[in-house]
Amino acid sequence: MFVCDQLNLKILDANEAVISKLQYSKKELIGKSLSTLGKNIDLSQEEFVDLGLPFIETWKIFSKSKDEFFVQFSSHLINYKGIPSKVVIAHDVTNVFKKKASSKKAVSLPIGFQDFPLAEIEWDLNHKILRWSKRAELLFGYSHSDVNKNPFLIEDLIKESDFNKITQANRDALEELSPTKILTLRTETKSGEYIECEWYNSYLFDNKGHITSIYSVIKDITEETLAREKSRQLMTSFMDLYNSITDAIYLLNPLGVIVDVNAGLTKTFGYEKEEVIGQQIKFLSASGKYDDDLITDYLKRAKDGESISYEGWGEKKNGEVFPTEVLMNSGSYLDEDVIIVVERDVSERLLSHQELKHRESMFSNLFHSSPIGIAQLDRHQEIESVNQSFEEIFGYTQKEVKGLELDKLIVPEDEYQDALELSTSEIAKVYSGKRRTKSGNIIDVIVCAVPVIVDGRIISMYGIYVDITERKRAEEKLKSNLREKEVLLAEIHHRVKNNLAVITGLLELQALNSENEDAHKVLKDSQMRVNSIALVHELLYQSDDFSQVDIPNYLKDLTRVISNSLERRAIPVNIEFDLDQIELEITQAIPCGLILNEILTNSYKHAFAGRKKGEIFISFKNFEDKIVYKVRDNGVGLPEENEEDKQSLGMTLVKTLGRQLNAETNIYSDNGASFEFRFEKKGNL
Repeated sequence: MFVCDQLNLKILDANEAVISKLQYSKKELIGKSLSTLGKNIDLSQEEFVDLGLPFIETWKIFSKSKDEFFVQFSSHLINYKGIPSKVVIAHDVTNVFKKKASSKKAVSLPIGFQDFPLAEIEWDLNHKILRWSKRAELLFGYSHSDVNKNPFLIEDLIKESDFNKITQANRDALEELSPTKILTLRTETKSGEYIECEWYNSYLFDNKGHITSIYSVIKDITEETLAREKSRQLMTSFMDLYNSITDAIYLLNPLGVIVDVNAGLTKTFGYEKEEVIGQQIKFLSASGKYDDDLITDYLKRAKDGESISYEGWGEKKNGEVFPTEVLMNSGSYLDEDVIIVVERDVSERLLSHQELKHRESMFSNLFHSSPIGIAQLDRHQEIESVNQSFEEIFGYTQKEVKGLELDKLIVPEDEYQDALELSTSEIAKVYSGKRRTKSGNIIDVIVCAVPVIVDGRIISMYGIYVDITERKRAEEKLKSNLREKEVLLAEIHHRVKNNLAVITGLLELQALNSENEDAHKVLKDSQMRVNSIALVHELLYQSDDFSQVDIPNYLKDLTRVISNSLERRAIPVNIEFDLDQIELEITQAIPCGLILNEILTNSYKHAFAGRKKGEIFISFKNFEDKIVYKVRDNGVGLPEENEEDKQSLGMTLVKTLGRQLNAETNIYSDNGASFEFRFEKKGNL
């Protein structure tokens, strides 16, 4: 055993075993360096592989008489007479080398500096490395050669941002004279990989209290850190999930005492976590609804591994009692056996169930008491049930028709295909047709098929039937009466037209026999006015609707009749129309026709005197909520009014007809005569 200087390994002392073995006196050994006694052997060489020795620092040393010895060194830090030193133990393994051929291996071998399971580094306050173990080489990837080339390698090893930790730890150790410090540092290996390490630093002080060196034992905790972080993340995720569940979850120890709860319990019961922990399970149960023996039995069975489910009653902090659904299972919490209880507030579900039952009752009452016949079919169009009205309409009882295919039972053969399409429709459809009763009678019905679709397929169908046989008969009778009245009305219009034609003929004969020119003109004008009225009745007689006159046809036909009558005695006149498709009742159509008769007659007679041709424009338009009726020509215009004009029958008649239409009448001259009437259609009044 040697005592050596920590820095240069100069021998400071040696025991008797060294003096006896090496044959040097203590005086001869002190001051020598260990390296002068021999040389290091590389055990990785092929000749030494089979020796069975651990791969640690091994030396061949020589005695004073040149005897050869093989030793392995281990060392320990000490303070020798105030000098930082090492105790170096030389383990003699010479016999192993002399017996290389032996198959036997040493039962136990010395553990040296290189054999320590953690990396060891010695370094000073200037970050200079003094000793570099084999484990340090394996951990960080830097060899002894790399350290010899760069003694300050520790500055590359430790991440720059972590150096302040080392500086602070060294300062604290110096101020406190603390012999140890533990640091967690992020370290970069030779390959560029970052690892997390714990550095257990031991500080060696001289007699003056100065740090002479730092002895670091380093443990790679990268996997531990990752595992710890993963565990933390898993725990965080679990707690997030645990607290995100809206149901109340609480953990019971074997005695039924609550040891932990989730956030859902606060939402469910209204208690904070601190108010519940330490309480018995009875604390959350409604007063008067807790069965101690039953719950004790449940807890025992859950503890034995049985999954327990039951319905209970909870009581909130505000005293509100509510129905719950409880699930118990055994589990573990912080390595302790617990019972996990999940309790859910089922108030809404119970309310929904009651509401559903209420709706089912209402639907059942509606189904059976409805005055309309209803049949419920399954997806094969077979009858499941019918209501009383269906029985009354078709004469079948539910017992007679249950399970039968409805269409084959009540649909006549000629309507079966239409009924089949109705029964298989995926949308509600309404159909009018005929159906057959139990007695064989054919009745008229309105059928409504309403499918019930779940997950995209028809699971049921409702057939709704309204017996309209009597209504059909009433409609047929009404149609028959209406046809009779239409024929009668057409005959009336025809006779009125014929009677007016007779009057027109009489006026024509009277005009021919009259020698007075003025009388002749008056008779002709009257004849044209009667023709205007007769034309309305003729159009109504030819129309499908005896109440409305097609104004565009009426005005065009009337214009043609007037033009044909007057053009033989006047100049050619071009007539243009701008007519909307408007229909008026006869009480408004006749005044419109008479107005046109008076204006056209006046234009033909007076407007184009001295001209070779003329133009007349007729407009009948919808404008907002009124009708605008215009007739104008490009003639000489209207004469200035005098007493004679005021007495003109034509002008008086035009104004009177305008008042009859309740129209706003405007008559003026603007490059000809212009007449405008604004009035509301009678149906809009």
